[in-house]
Amino acid sequence: MPFLVVTIVAAIVDLVVLAVFHIARPEVDPLTRPTSEYALGAYGWAAAVATGIVGLGALALAWAVRTQTRPAAVVLAIFGAAKVAQAFFPIDPAGVVTTTGQVHNVLGNIAFFTLPLAAVLAVRALSPRWRWAPPAAAGLVVAVVAVLAADLHGAFGVAQRVYLVGCSLWMLAVAAVGIADLPDRTRDVS
Repeated sequence: MPFLVVTIVAAIVDLVVLAVFHIARPEVDPLTRPTSEYALGAYGWAAAVATGIVGLGALALAWAVRTQTRPAAVVLAIFGAAKVAQAFFPIDPAGVVTTTGQVHNVLGNIAFFTLPLAAVLAVRALSPRWRWAPPAAAGLVVAVVAVLAADLHGAFGVAQRVYLVGCSLWMLAVAAVGIADLPDRTRDVS
């Protein structure tokens, strides 16, 4: 259960930090610019911390689901490790190319594709307890396609934000379902 609580806290922190950045950093256009740009400039440390926390939440979730769905747990662990590492490699400012920025991009691409894959791999294990598991996984896959399409039409930022919110909500829901399924030990008085 503690691992599921870590996941829930991580998802909530991610959602709150993303919302706050829309207010605190209005110069980062949410329609066209990636959320990674919040790590540049004022409050950049908060973006790095939130990214690391998301990674830790995913690692905790991977550990929590490892006995129910090993393939999904492995892919979740890859996602989590990529996000934790990404926290230490900020994106490059526009027009600049550095090794640090390139590492950020590679880790971001790994994370981008692995969480939806983990959701798809977890459907069978989650479906008996969470009837929304199949549509939630499908939604993340559609969000990936939407981000790729939006990038071609200048709306990458908004599509990425929808995708990231969906990822955090998926992790939050899976962890909440896991907690709800725990036996109530207070009833066992024998």
